[in-house]
Amino acid sequence: QHGTGLGLYITREIIEKHNGKIHLHTEKGGNRFIIDLELND
Repeated sequence: QHGTGLGLYITREIIEKHNGKIHLHTEKGGNRFIIDLELND
């Protein structure tokens, strides 16, 4: 079953609004998403 991709789009928008980045790594057997967010002191 395939989705619309809307969840990933919304996730990316939220991450970017917080000055973060999302990375996709395609691997055998699936994909891995890495999210980088800065921490405030």
